[in-house]
Amino acid sequence: MIYEKIEVKYYIRKDNRKIFFDYKKIAEPGEKAWLVDTIDRTEKFTVFTNKGKVSKSQRSKYDVVNEEAERKLQERLALKAQTAIDLPRAIELAKVVDKAFEDKMNDLFLEYDYLEEGDFDDSKTPGWVTIKIKTSHSNWYDNDDVFNAPSTYHYQVPIEVEKEARELQAIRRKHQGDNTFRFWECDYRKREVRVADHSNY
Repeated sequence: MIYEKIEVKYYIRKDNRKIFFDYKKIAEPGEKAWLVDTIDRTEKFTVFTNKGKVSKSQRSKYDVVNEEAERKLQERLALKAQTAIDLPRAIELAKVVDKAFEDKMNDLFLEYDYLEEGDFDDSKTPGWVTIKIKTSHSNWYDNDDVFNAPSTYHYQVPIEVEKEARELQAIRRKHQGDNTFRFWECDYRKREVRVADHSNY
């Protein structure tokens, strides 16, 4: 048996009971997708036969859903097979990026107030390049007494290792959901620039 967590999200048209995995494809010619009445479903599979088929105990009543789960399983297994090549490369890249931080350890965090200093871009931090941006999802912003915009976090690396950092980031993104990929072994330093219209309370 093969044990993997595979999730299949699908949409059933209420009028003709057709199943779609891509919401953008549910509309017939001349229809708008958001006007089509659908049932949204998600099925989870955890056990497959050695031949990669959904186990009898977990089979969906829809054959196309079973087939999609089996297709996703094959994708997952192919991805895991690449771990042996990708992980050593990722570890090597992480070492290169970390080395570039050796004389910059006192410069890992920066607060940037865009109301006072204008919109943020990499020109405001010469020698650094942003490789990832995240927006805060803190519940604090949901408070009726809070009128500030959510903070944005720019994760930067020294510009001389931008290429290596982007390659490393692509490998890590590729292996999301792959439990054979040891992310902690190829974690790497990043400078965090908090861009906000308020102090970090």
